[in-house]
This record gives sequence, C-alpha cells and structure tokens, in this order.
Amino acid sequence: MQKQIKILLTIIMALALAVSCSKNETTDPTSTINANLTKLQQKWEYTTSAGSGYNITADKVDSYYTDNNTEQISYSVSIEEIAWYSDNASGMIYCKYTTAPSYNQGVANKYYAIAFKDLTSDTIDICGAYKSDGVSATDTLSEAKLEFTEANGYFTFNEYSKCKVIK
Repeated sequence: MQKQIKILLTIIMALALAVSCSKNETTDPTSTINANLTKLQQKWEYTTSAGSGYNITADKVDSYYTDNNTEQISYSVSIEEIAWYSDNASGMIYCKYTTAPSYNQGVANKYYAIAFKDLTSDTIDICGAYKSDGVSATDTLSEAKLEFTEANGYFTFNEYSKCKVIK
C-alpha cells in the first residue's frame, strides 16, 4: 500500500511540475497591449520647432526634420521593446538603429532609447538619449537598458521636448 501511495504521489508531483512549467508568462512589455499604445503611435512635432519631431508606428520610430520645405529623416530605429511605467502615460522605447544619423554613422545596427512622459491623445514630452560625456549607442539591448536612464543623466525633459500630434 505504501508503495502505491509513493507511486501516486510521484505521478501527482510530475503532473504538477509539468503544468506549472507549461505556463507561458512573458515579461516582454510589448507583448501586452497598453491602452495608450495607439496614443503613442502617432506623428509628433516639437512645439518649439515646427517641422521636426518623431513619427512613431507599430514597429519603428523616425526622427524627422524639415529642410527647404522637404521632410527629411534624421534617423530611423526599429522598436525592440516598449517599457511602460506604472502611470501608463510614460515609459521608454528601446530601439535599434536601422538608419543612422548622418552625423554619427557609427551607431548603425546598435541600440538606443527614447524616453516619453505625460502622454495624452494629442501631447507628449519625448526625448532621445543624450549625454555630452555619454555613449551614443550600445552593442546590446541589455546594455541599452542599463545605460540609457534618467538616473544616468541621458534624458532632459523641458520646453524643447514637448510635442503635439500632427494630423
């Protein structure tokens, strides 16, 4: 009888482990649709600099400017991950350069981050990572997540980072 109980307990444990291991819980923030994602995916223009800003789509971000009445792409990045903060109106877009800026071709195929906050349906505060004595890009996504933070001094939100939707 004890042998049968041991076998039964072993089977129950094996089933419990199999069921618990089969759960597909993901921590990738982009796999969970945020209610504000559609608000983020728009064309944004700086309020202090008409004709320049960010065009955010489902899979990429273009930084654009206007030169001689013609819109130009400064750089383009593919979205690797969007980390939403608890307020659901701010976060970090982790991305990879697909078109490097002409002033820094060395960042091609490297990782970068763009921070945003105060997202509404028609306004956002947004800025790309920059620090005068910092790095322009990293070799891996995990390095970008560690390097490009507000605490490390890469993001400055001010009147020049405020944008409005262009419809």
